[in-house]
Amino acid sequence: MSITADIATSDETEVLLDLWQLYMKDLSPYRDSATQADGRYRDDRLRTYLAYEEHWPFLIRNGGEIVGFALVRKSKPGTHVIGEFFIRSKYRRSGIGARAAAEILQTFVGNWEISFQEENVKAAIFWRRTISQLGFQATEVRLPVPDSPELPHDVWLSFTTTDTQ
Repeated sequence: MSITADIATSDETEVLLDLWQLYMKDLSPYRDSATQADGRYRDDRLRTYLAYEEHWPFLIRNGGEIVGFALVRKSKPGTHVIGEFFIRSKYRRSGIGARAAAEILQTFVGNWEISFQEENVKAAIFWRRTISQLGFQATEVRLPVPDSPELPHDVWLSFTTTDTQ
C-alpha cells in the first residue's frame, strides 16, 4: 500500500470539489450543513485553500488512486492547522488516514493544530489515537465555533513536530 499526500494541482480542482461534497455530507450530522438550491453544499471554505497563499490542499492517494484530501493552512508564524481531513468511507479503518496524516505532518516542522467535533466520535478517536501513535504530546482545549455560539465547542489538539521525528 503506497500512501501519498501531495499538494493538489490546478488541474485537480474538480476532484477536490467533488470530494468536498462527500465530506460535507459526512459532516452534516455534526454541523449545520444545508445544501444550496442546486443540491450541493457550499464550498467557499475549500475555495480559500485554492486561492490564498499559505493554504495547501493535499490530495491523498492509495497506490495512485485518489482516496481523500486534507486542507492545511498557516494560522500564525510557525503554526499550521489541518483545517479539514477526509478519507472516502470505503478506505477508512485501513490505516490510510493515519499514514496520510503522518506524511502531511512531516511536510512542515513546527507547531500544529487540529480541530474536530467531539460528537463526531470516529474523528475524535482517529485524531487522538493517531497523534498519540505518532509520538506527539498534544494538549487539548475546547473552543467555541466562530460566529456559531449555538454549536458545541470544537476540540483543538496542539502539538509540535521536529525534523528529528
